[in-house]
Amino acid sequence: MSTVADIRKQIKAGKTAPLYLLEGEDLQSRHDLAIEFANVVDEGLQAFNVQSFYANEATNAGGRDQLIGSLLAAARTLPMMSPRRVIIVHEADRLLAPKRAKEEDSSGEPEPIKKGKRAPAMTPAEELEAYIEQPEPMTTLVFVSGPLDANRRVVKLLRKHADVVDCGTLANPRDAAMWITRRLEKDELAIEPKALALLLGTTGLSLGRIRAEIDKMVLYAAGESTITAAHVRDLVMPQNEPG
Repeated sequence: MSTVADIRKQIKAGKTAPLYLLEGEDLQSRHDLAIEFANVVDEGLQAFNVQSFYANEATNAGGRDQLIGSLLAAARTLPMMSPRRVIIVHEADRLLAPKRAKEEDSSGEPEPIKKGKRAPAMTPAEELEAYIEQPEPMTTLVFVSGPLDANRRVVKLLRKHADVVDCGTLANPRDAAMWITRRLEKDELAIEPKALALLLGTTGLSLGRIRAEIDKMVLYAAGESTITAAHVRDLVMPQNEPG
């Protein structure tokens, strides 16, 4: 598994892999990293070589099949005047692990092929799995996803063949402190060391939880210059506080 810092180095060097899975519970951090992939392509050529798909727009099995066809067609198109093409699939959990409808939940054995008949063509889902196993080398396909069903075959394949990035957890308290400091600087706020320790003792290293609490404290401390331990005690509720 790669870190967000590892991926940013790859993007800066223009040397990205064919497949990525950006996952984690913090939607904003997933989105922020995903859009950085466009920087692999020169700005003047991005309109021809960077394309985004939104899996949440595919609301049923037919829509998902159509989406798979469109994104695979795009992924197999050669880049125009650029060494790479970038395809980003947002809300990819809707595509990779959709909620099972009753008609899609059957696990019966496929009917045997009668002698003399051709094998049926691959379904769109099977085509996606085949692509994941052998992706186009000149395309960078990025799946941006919330939590996934690890039992799905396509998810297992993606985690095996893609460069997987956890966007929802900070590596250590030092990284968390740096993230919080930079975030507060945007609102011209500082944070006391004691307040920082108290906050991280409550949130842990979950970026989604840290972001939510910091956003609340920015509003709470409006007009002040520093987040204090008192602010944290007043506002941040312990994660496992009894109801």
